[in-house]
Parts: sequence; structure tokens; C-alpha cells
Amino acid sequence: MSVRPSALLACVQAITKTTVGRDLGLLLKHLLSSTNREFFAELQDAGISFSQLKCIGVLSNAEAPMSLGALSEDLGLSLPAVSRAVDGLVQRGAVKRQEDPSDRRSKLVSVSARGRAIYERVVRVRVAGVERFVEDLEPDQRDALEAALGPIVEGLGR
Repeated sequence: MSVRPSALLACVQAITKTTVGRDLGLLLKHLLSSTNREFFAELQDAGISFSQLKCIGVLSNAEAPMSLGALSEDLGLSLPAVSRAVDGLVQRGAVKRQEDPSDRRSKLVSVSARGRAIYERVVRVRVAGVERFVEDLEPDQRDALEAALGPIVEGLGR
């Protein structure tokens, strides 16, 4: 039985994609789980839920205030769930709510300086975990990781 080179190449590419995806998933799982204790402690200290953190994250990256409907759609959460999360964040001073100038019946929300500080504090926990991971790598592993990630990260900005 003869195997055509193109069929063999297709199999190798499929295996490589699957292996890379699996390995990247395992690495991500390790990085996240290695900081779970600190991450959830930081959420508890801030007095916010994971859903509230996601709201703050989206609002921190938004270029303008958002409607609750847009925030709900962006997060993939129901409007009532987002509304409850935002209410709690407004009470904590992490989010500001204002009237929509184009529709007085609608409200717009944006992150406050306090909310941005909470978000950055929680994200720093995850970043610190990644930095610890990289520091523990052997120099050749670190170099290989840097060489592989460089072009990928450059492509993200496009």
C-alpha cells in the first residue's frame, strides 16, 4: 500500500494542530490553577464576584460607556444577571451609571477609577503567576518560549 505525500502531510498537520492546541490548553490550565488561591482571595478582598470582575474587565477595555444590553451581549450573560452585577458594582463605587443622552430611558455604564484599580489588582495576580512560571523555566526553555511567542504576540496587534 502506498501513501501519497500530500495525505501524509495532511495527517501530520492535523496531529500538530491538535497537539499544539492540547498543549496550549494544558499550559493555560496550569497557569490559571497555580494562581487560583490568590486570584479568588483578591476577588473576596475586593468584595466582588467573578461576573462582576468580567463586567469591570469589559468596561475597562471599552472606548466609551456601554449600555447594559451591549455589556450583556459582550459577556454572553443575561440582561438580568448583568444588571444585578452592575448594581453591586455601582454600590461599591467600581462602576458609574449615567443617563444615555440619546435615549433618556436607557442608562450607560463605565468603569470608575476604583473599578479600574480593582481590575488591575486582580489581573496582577494572574500576571505574577505567569512570571513565576517563566522564571522557573530552564534558560533554553525560556528562550524557545520567547522565540515562539514573539511573532504570535506581534500578530495580535494587527
